[in-house]
Amino acid sequence: MRSVLYRFPDLAQFEQMIAGVGDTELELGMPSGEVIEDGEWVLAIFELGRGRRATSCAARAAVSPVGGRLLCAPREGRRLADFAQKQVLNPSGPSRLSSEPGPLRSSAPPAGARDPSGISTPPPSPAEVRQAALRRESGRPAGEPARVLVVDDDPDIREVVTAMLEAVGLCVMQSESAEDALTRVQSEVVDLLVLDWNLPRMTGLDLCRIIRRQPGLSHVPVLFLTANASSQDMVDAFASGADDYVVKPFRAPELGARIFSLLRRGRLLLGG
Repeated sequence: MRSVLYRFPDLAQFEQMIAGVGDTELELGMPSGEVIEDGEWVLAIFELGRGRRATSCAARAAVSPVGGRLLCAPREGRRLADFAQKQVLNPSGPSRLSSEPGPLRSSAPPAGARDPSGISTPPPSPAEVRQAALRRESGRPAGEPARVLVVDDDPDIREVVTAMLEAVGLCVMQSESAEDALTRVQSEVVDLLVLDWNLPRMTGLDLCRIIRRQPGLSHVPVLFLTANASSQDMVDAFASGADDYVVKPFRAPELGARIFSLLRRGRLLLGG
């Protein structure tokens, strides 16, 4: 999935664009020079205000005789509207985009964790505040690395992904079924799911839908890591509530960058 960058030095312009999204898809015109294919999924990145605070969302490309546009799901549009409002209330917060990895806000990531892109993050949402409270209740130290749950019935894939993520300072757990993963996310702090589609009994797609319907879990980022490579599979995954999609066989640097992007979006690298 490639990215498309939007810059809005004037926050009012961005707020006007996303005003009244509600339960409809957010439509974005294409920046000059960008070329898209109909049905393609891209990561839309938004830089806002003079401080260049940034956020992102998955978007589907639509091409018609009048030109191309990107479509973001209603829940993404509402999240962007909430993000913009927070920038208005706190315009001086430091979160400049940088070409080099660096600390988020004034705190460094957990020891050993390396964010490959350095894009800044918004203030915490109510769901993220609840997540931080759950961390404190569970006795986890504030600086403990983010917890990633790898869900795959192939033990070799689980071990490869686990080794890769542990090497960059993350705490990794494993589940071999969707049922076990659901039990864990309901009873433990899980900051991100790396989820296979083809699982015994309940599929990864079914698990993603269940998580998105549960208020206490709906904020947990979900990245599909699957051999299902068709465009329709990707559409179905994002429609179920997935945040990102990587096809097997995968390249470790790309998977790592995608995971850090999702963790950064949720401010989880700050340790709550």
